[in-house]
Amino acid sequence: MNLIFDLRVLSLLLVLISTFQLFPLMLAYGLGENPLPLAKSIGITSLVSGLGLFLTRKARPVMAPRDGFLVTSLGWFLASLFGGLPYVFHGGLDFPSAFFETASGFTTTGSSTLTDIEVWPQSILLWRSTTQWLGGMGMVLMAIAILPFLGVGGTQLMKAEVPGPTKDRMTPRLISTARALWGVYSLLTVISIIGFVLCGMTWLEGVNHTFTALATGGFSTKNLSLGFYSPAAQWWATLMMAAGGMNFLIHYRVIVLRDWKAFTYEEFKGYLTIIALFLCFFVPVLMRWTDKWDFEEVVRHALFQIISIMTTTGFASTDWEQWPAVLQLLLGLTMIIGGMSGSTGGGIKVVRTQVLLKTIPSVTTRLLEPNQVVVQKMDGQPIPRTILENAVAVFILFLGYVLFGGMLLNAMGMDLLSAMGAALTACANVGPGFNSVGAMDNFAHVPDFGKIILGSLMIVGRLEIFTILLLFSRQFWRN
Repeated sequence: MNLIFDLRVLSLLLVLISTFQLFPLMLAYGLGENPLPLAKSIGITSLVSGLGLFLTRKARPVMAPRDGFLVTSLGWFLASLFGGLPYVFHGGLDFPSAFFETASGFTTTGSSTLTDIEVWPQSILLWRSTTQWLGGMGMVLMAIAILPFLGVGGTQLMKAEVPGPTKDRMTPRLISTARALWGVYSLLTVISIIGFVLCGMTWLEGVNHTFTALATGGFSTKNLSLGFYSPAAQWWATLMMAAGGMNFLIHYRVIVLRDWKAFTYEEFKGYLTIIALFLCFFVPVLMRWTDKWDFEEVVRHALFQIISIMTTTGFASTDWEQWPAVLQLLLGLTMIIGGMSGSTGGGIKVVRTQVLLKTIPSVTTRLLEPNQVVVQKMDGQPIPRTILENAVAVFILFLGYVLFGGMLLNAMGMDLLSAMGAALTACANVGPGFNSVGAMDNFAHVPDFGKIILGSLMIVGRLEIFTILLLFSRQFWRN
C-alpha cells in the first residue's frame, strides 16, 4: 500500500469540498446572510487539506487495489465530517446530527435531523443540496475527472466507488470516462433547473431541487417537500428522479452517441416494468381508498412515490404513511430493489434483483433434471458466476446490516418498526422510513449514537457494503 499517496488523495478530496463551499458562501454575501459558518468551514478544511498536501508533496502517484478501497472509504467519512462544519458553526446542529445530515447528503439518502427546514439560511440549504449533487455521481469520480495524475491509480478508485455489479466504460480512457459521466450529469442538471423554473420555482429553488432530484437525494427546501409545489413541478420531479435512477451509460449512449438501442438493455426494461406493475396496483387501491383526489391526482401521487422510493430519492408529494398498509409494504420493497446499476440511486439495484430471480427457474429445473445444464443470460450474454455470487452476497449482507442496525436502534429506545425502518432507509439510501421516521417526520429524536450508526450505515450502503467490509478483513492489511 502507498499510504502517503493515499493521504495526498484524501487531502485533495477535502480541497474539492472547500471549493464547492465557496458558492454557498457567495450566496450568503449576496443575500445578506451570516457568512461566518461557511467561511470558518472553508478555512478549517483548507488548512487541514493544505497541511496534508504539504506533507505528501513527494508521494509517488501509484495506487494498488487496496489503496483504492481505503481512500474511497475514508474519503466518504472525511467528507461527512468536514462537510458538516457549517451546520455546527451555524449553531443549529450538534456534531452527531451534523455528521448524520452530511452523510445523508453525500450518500444521497435524504434523511434529515432538521425539524424546521425553512428557518435555515438559504446559503446553508444550498450547501446541503450541493452535498447530494456531489455525492450523486461521486466525489472520487470527480477527482478522477479533474485531476489527471490520478489516472495512474484511478481505476482502483472507480472500482471502489462506482455503484452496481458492472463497471462498463463508455470511453477507452478512465479519465475520459469520468469526464463523460460528469458531462452528461451536468447537462441533465442544466435541463432540470430550467424545467423546474418553468414549473413555477424560483431559480434558487430550481437549483436546490435539481441537485437533489437528479442525484436521487431527496433534500428539499420546504417542510412539505414537493407537496408544497405545483402538480407541474411534481411531474417534472418525477421525470428527473426516474432519470437519476437510470444507468448513466444509457444517458451517455442516447445523448452523445445517439444509440437508441441502449433502451433495449434488459435492466432498463426491468426498471420500467417494475414501475409499471406497481403503478397498476397502486392506482385502483388509492381510487378506492380516497374520494378526495381525481384520477390525475391519484396517478401523479402514486407514480411520484413509487419512483421517489424506488430510486431512493425520498421526496414526498403527500403523506404516504396514511395510505393503506399494503401500499406502504410495497414501497418498502422498492426501497430494497433500488435503481439501476450505474445510477445515482441506492438499494441492491434492479440488475441484482433480476439475477436473483433468474436463479429460481434454474434451481427448479435442476431438481427435475439434475443432469441438465442451465445457463441464465442477461442481454443475450451468460451471467458470470461472479455476478451471481455478488448478487447473493450483497443481498444477504444488506439484510444483515439492516437487522443489526435495527436491533441496535431498538436497544437505544426506538420502537421496533421505527428502528427497522430507519436502518432500512439508511442502508438503501432512501430517506424516509416508517412510523416516527416516516415521510413527514425527521430523525432529530434519534439518540446521538444512533445518528452516528445511521450515518455510517448510509456510507456502507452507498459504497455497496464490500468496500467498507474489506477494511475489517485481516487479509486486507497483510503486506
